[in-house]
Amino acid sequence: MDWKAKMDTLKTSLDQDSQRKIEENWPKIQQMFQEKVGPAVLAAAQDDASMTKAILIVYEILPFPLRMIVKQQDFVNFCLRHRDRLIEPASPSGA
Repeated sequence: MDWKAKMDTLKTSLDQDSQRKIEENWPKIQQMFQEKVGPAVLAAAQDDASMTKAILIVYEILPFPLRMIVKQQDFVNFCLRHRDRLIEPASPSGA
C-alpha cells in the first residue's frame, strides 16, 4: 500500500471515529444546543450560515476530550446533516 492509500485509510478511520464519538455524545450535544441556542435556532434552522454559527457556539462548549477527537468542521458538517435532530425536543430519558 502506497503512502497516499495509507493516508486515505487513516483519514477514513478518523472520520468514522469522529462520527462515532459525536453519536455517543449526541444526547449531551442536543441538550447543550437546545439550552444555549434554543429558540433562536428554530427561526434560523433553514439558513446554513445562521445554523453554522449556532453549531460553532455549541462546539466551543463541548467537553475538551471530545473537541480533541472531533474536528470542528466534522462537527459542523454532521450537525448540519442532522439539524432536524438538533431542534426536536430531547426525550425525557436523555436519549
